[in-house]
Amino acid sequence: MNCLTTVVLATALGCAGVLAAGPAAGASALLGCQYRVLWPTAGVYENPNPNSVVVKTKHAGDIVGASTCEGAGYNEYGYVLVTTDAAADGRGWMREEAVVQI
Repeated sequence: MNCLTTVVLATALGCAGVLAAGPAAGASALLGCQYRVLWPTAGVYENPNPNSVVVKTKHAGDIVGASTCEGAGYNEYGYVLVTTDAAADGRGWMREEAVVQI
């Protein structure tokens, strides 16, 4: 009976998503997209367009990112989502060319 209980419990926990393959499985899901800043200085914009307010400045070598790999475009400019407390909604945008994904 104990063997059957163990199998049923393991199956139930596995279906509920409680069992994990290891610490790396949870860590990669939490990291989302991470980028290293390439430009000497790069702005973090409130919205994904060049006329938006720059809420913060990042420097070459800084690591930025967000829990999702979201992007946006405005005319010929591409932007990536980064998390920042400087933006009203906690979401900032940086030019794609200013960063490289790590």
